Amino acid sequence: MDIKKILRDRASVLAKPRITEVASEGGMDGLGFLLADEQYIIDSAYVSEVIPLREFTPLPCTPSFILGIINVRGRILSVINLKTFLNLPEKGLTNLNRVVIVRHQDIACGILVDDVSGKIQIFPGQLSSAIPTLTSAQKEYLMGVTQDRSIVLDIEKFLSDDKIIICEEP
Repeated sequence: MDIKKILRDRASVLAKPRITEVASEGGMDGLGFLLADEQYIIDSAYVSEVIPLREFTPLPCTPSFILGIINVRGRILSVINLKTFLNLPEKGLTNLNRVVIVRHQDIACGILVDDVSGKIQIFPGQLSSAIPTLTSAQKEYLMGVTQDRSIVLDIEKFLSDDKIIICEEP
């Protein structure tokens, strides 16, 4: 395994201007969801499915943003509480909570959201720069903000981040 090649490839992916990609492709299909009473959008190309949060198994000795693991038709997936990860206010779990299963390359996990609002189309020129009230953790994974103040998350950058990989080696 060539670590330098992996890092170069990762750097080139992260260096791409995502806003330009949305503009050049004529739009992006996104999945809208609520987190802490705010509308968020992720690129639906990374979404496998959306399921209700039913049963999950908490994992001891993991970071606070790892809610636990779930079994989705025989696949064991970790569930990340995006509110905790982005330092957003918690409301507790309800029967409205959903798990959005996202996938990029060989990483797949569930993201806990408050509710799913549906498919949203983002057209060229709709994204603007970040709003000043966002925390640094939120800005790090931000592609932009739409005119109706929906926050577009860079889910590819999120899934490529080493912070979400929990690996204890002996």
